[in-house]
Amino acid sequence: ADNSKEPPSPAVPAPACPTFGPSNVRGSSLRPGQSLRWCACGLSQSQPWCDGSHRRAPPGYKPLAWTVPDKPQALYQLCNCKYTKSPPLCDGSHTNLPCQLMAKQADCKDKSNHAQDLTLCSSCGWCPKFQF
Repeated sequence: ADNSKEPPSPAVPAPACPTFGPSNVRGSSLRPGQSLRWCACGLSQSQPWCDGSHRRAPPGYKPLAWTVPDKPQALYQLCNCKYTKSPPLCDGSHTNLPCQLMAKQADCKDKSNHAQDLTLCSSCGWCPKFQF
């Protein structure tokens, strides 16, 4: 057996998708050096910022700490679909996401657990608040 390989990283839980597009945040509303927590679970009522809603979700969700640069931009497009490859900034992942999420949720191995009392399915991102 080859023991030189790194163990596989644990699967990242699938977030809920509050909107299929970015959250536009004006740089003038932020202070250079200000530390903020970007919502990574998608459940926050204060998008794109964390309000602690991940505590009601299955284990594995936590916000991303983000510090406003010393020279802020005029406008930040922060990811609000939660599927960006460069969090917290939007990378356009939301463009094809609706069809991808519908397929992922239809094929979810935990679909039998999709009930109104489930806060968020960590396998597919299904959430009773954001149904297709």
